[in-house]
Amino acid sequence: MPADNPPALLGRILSLLPEAVKISDGAVGPAPDWKGAYALAMNLNEPLVLSHRQADHLLAPGWYAYAGSAYGPGGVGARLRRHFRREKKLHWHVDRITTVASRIHAVALEGGSECDIVRRLIDSQSFDTPLEGFGNSDCRSCRSHLLRWRPQA
Repeated sequence: MPADNPPALLGRILSLLPEAVKISDGAVGPAPDWKGAYALAMNLNEPLVLSHRQADHLLAPGWYAYAGSAYGPGGVGARLRRHFRREKKLHWHVDRITTVASRIHAVALEGGSECDIVRRLIDSQSFDTPLEGFGNSDCRSCRSHLLRWRPQA
């Protein structure tokens, strides 16, 4: 199966997070308004240079997962609607990816924890950490909240 096939990646994430609700292809209208955590699945067709911690880092083309939480106003639905928008003010680290990703999908967990999502994905050995400290400046337990998917051959 090609590495750019989102059903394979989404299937893997959902197998690791069976309680998650799938929200795909930018269809955020039905996204839940409850509070919780989510994982984005984002595809980069081209290499992406990111400035992070006063250095430039290269993300290779491929699929990436990003774990976040949405406990503020509007909950998960509001946060995912923002992530799926291409035009937006860059606020979070992940905005630099979501504005250029060729495809974005999401899964959401009511009452979930972004750190639990990261732990479960990393423990599966299907993901690695491409960039330390990305998206987890308020987290003391995770190396990064951005993960690179390594599809099994």
